[in-house]
Amino acid sequence: MTATTPASDAVSDMDNFVALSVILTGVAQSVIAPSFDTYNLKDQVYAAAKADDADALAALLAQYATLAAQSAKPGDVIAAVMQPKEASTARMARSIILAWYSGAWYATADLYGTNPPPTPRVLSADTYTQGLMWKVAQAHAMGSADYPFGYWNTQPPALAQFTGTASA
Repeated sequence: MTATTPASDAVSDMDNFVALSVILTGVAQSVIAPSFDTYNLKDQVYAAAKADDADALAALLAQYATLAAQSAKPGDVIAAVMQPKEASTARMARSIILAWYSGAWYATADLYGTNPPPTPRVLSADTYTQGLMWKVAQAHAMGSADYPFGYWNTQPPALAQFTGTASA
């Protein structure tokens, strides 16, 4: 009797979500989804996206999977998923970008043509304090510094140390 195993090359929705997030944010996978992830931010952002519009998220991930299978360049992926800007998948991509950078979820239905502007919902204290906006700014959320006293007195490290990418 032989046991059957699933194909080892099958890509999960989470794998596609992480890969797409890397392209959309311009930040390395080691920052988006580190191998030792004490904050588990990817699951929080993914859960918020799925709760907001599961159909749009599924369509966006399917669109990305198709582009990845065609070996599309990151710029081509961005152009494809962000157009037309009113499409539910483009709004989902935009909300994902905003969530990674700000730690807050902007409802996709509220992103275009709304008055008043959309009101974000902070996903958690961790998503806020670990948001990419702080890494890109080489700063930290008020009251949450992981740095020793007096760190501001020295030149900050290169931005690549925070984003994991040389082109940042």
